Amino acid sequence: MKPLDFGGEGVTGSVNADGRLIALNFYHPQQGYVTLTSAEPFPEGERYNPPMVRAYRNGLAHLDGFGARFAAPIVARSFSLIESAIPRIDLQVASVGARAASLQTTGDISCVTCASGRGAVQTITMPPNLRLRWGGRLCLQRCAYTQLTEGGPLPMPPLKMRIFCQDGLLIIHNPEIDAAVAIAGLTAICDAQDAETLVELILPLASDTHLTLAYGVGQTADEAAANARWLRDHHDTQAAISHWRGVTAGLPDDPLARRGINYSLMMAIPVGEGTCLITDHMLLPLSWNRDAYFMARALLSAGQPEVVRRHLLWMFETAERPDGAWARCYTANGSVKDPAFQLDQQLYPLLEFADYMLETGDQAVYARLLPSVKATLAELEARRSGDSLLFATDETPADDPIALPYHLSSHILMWHTMTQLNRIGAAGDWAERLAPLRETIQQTFVAQHQGRAIYAYAADGAGHFHFYHDANDFPLALAPAWGYVPPDDPVWAATVAFAFSDDNHGGVYAGHLGSVHTPAPWALGDIQEMVIARALKDPAREEKAWASLRAAAQPDGALPEAYDATTGEVVSRYWFAWPSAALACVVLDAFKQ
Repeated sequence: MKPLDFGGEGVTGSVNADGRLIALNFYHPQQGYVTLTSAEPFPEGERYNPPMVRAYRNGLAHLDGFGARFAAPIVARSFSLIESAIPRIDLQVASVGARAASLQTTGDISCVTCASGRGAVQTITMPPNLRLRWGGRLCLQRCAYTQLTEGGPLPMPPLKMRIFCQDGLLIIHNPEIDAAVAIAGLTAICDAQDAETLVELILPLASDTHLTLAYGVGQTADEAAANARWLRDHHDTQAAISHWRGVTAGLPDDPLARRGINYSLMMAIPVGEGTCLITDHMLLPLSWNRDAYFMARALLSAGQPEVVRRHLLWMFETAERPDGAWARCYTANGSVKDPAFQLDQQLYPLLEFADYMLETGDQAVYARLLPSVKATLAELEARRSGDSLLFATDETPADDPIALPYHLSSHILMWHTMTQLNRIGAAGDWAERLAPLRETIQQTFVAQHQGRAIYAYAADGAGHFHFYHDANDFPLALAPAWGYVPPDDPVWAATVAFAFSDDNHGGVYAGHLGSVHTPAPWALGDIQEMVIARALKDPAREEKAWASLRAAAQPDGALPEAYDATTGEVVSRYWFAWPSAALACVVLDAFKQ
């Protein structure tokens, strides 16, 4: 089973089927995101080895973790998500000495885990006289940031931990990165030890029917200890449940859509006055503007405008732009991780700003960010290809090299973004360019392919075309919803027919839209098919896409990046906020004009 996730106010983590934490992660102003995990550090020499990256990332879903171990074997497991957000693991353990053929159970055990900005709390309720221990392998380090398309590794700091007990708390401190975790609720006394490798700890615990373990986080041991004590003394599980109940109130009663909203909120990391939206907390706790747009769009439609407001502040005022353009991706503190230029990454923040203004009318944000919006438009203007309305990109939205410089879906996105900016009076000169831009797109990208006029995936403006479509390229699927073309437009209809056919080499797998980035069906591809089916008023096709998504979804409702079309097993990324958020957008009808 995929581990269950929890999070809140910058602290995130996951718990496995035995109720043990596989990771506790939190924001760090210098490192971006750090983790206390039972995973081995990623081997630095393999950063450019995609099979090794895939194997490492897959392994994170199957860690033994750290936490309570019970004196008797676990014979049954089940789980639930309280208010679609707080993991509860229910266990049954066998009586000591019971024969396998006639197992008897000592009773039920439940582990409930939730988080706040100070750390995380796990409450364990169990039968009387059941003994347990706390232990596991521990590594406190900056998150690995393992990428399939590495844009330049960030050197990992040394792994030097000091583990000690102080005033009844177990403290794990890595002074090399100024990060610490303190655990309250462990009654054992341990000797101090220093470690430069992953550590195994086993501590005895007194028997009790109710145990609260508070994991405080901080940059220093003292800060982590203070947070652990506060959580131990003040944490209120019922208050946490009430919070998530308020989040989901009024939302569609669909577990996959609710997962999209709740996980996006868990990935909302406070950074000063702003909020960073990271794409996941386990594999890539980094921010891509594209992923973040769909998360913000879902949150805006789900009644969470304050998170979107804070994300806009982070995007326009915190995220670095050394050459005036947004980078491919960022660490949570706003530092550039990969500097590659992708055209759509420049547009999604502008679209998010326009969407936010159209739905909230927040004049304070409008006045504050308008100068940055104008500067962004000026930066785009400087990147025009001569006098045309074409703009080159270095990479595809899959972070892969592009065959030809001009990318179709990014130009459709540009037309929609400028249209939305024009609606709020922030488009500048683009107000007069919308019709010429559309004409340029039609002239540049429409070409004959196997006797039909369709849109090319990429072009060079000189008669050369690349015919392909990718699960990452949502703007083509959204073109009718955005008003770029009517749903019965013959070129668009022919293009999406091509996109889901075997003629789309490298883009279609067993009848499902995927990507050369990870050759398999993608959840994002099925969501595109839902969008297209709605445009074409084809309910049978929409239900087919729904069935594929439900088969690929994990037990907690999480959608992977890619999956096996036959078994539904995850091929790539157990954790990925974008597809779950995009599905929530469809369910909430967030893409309507």
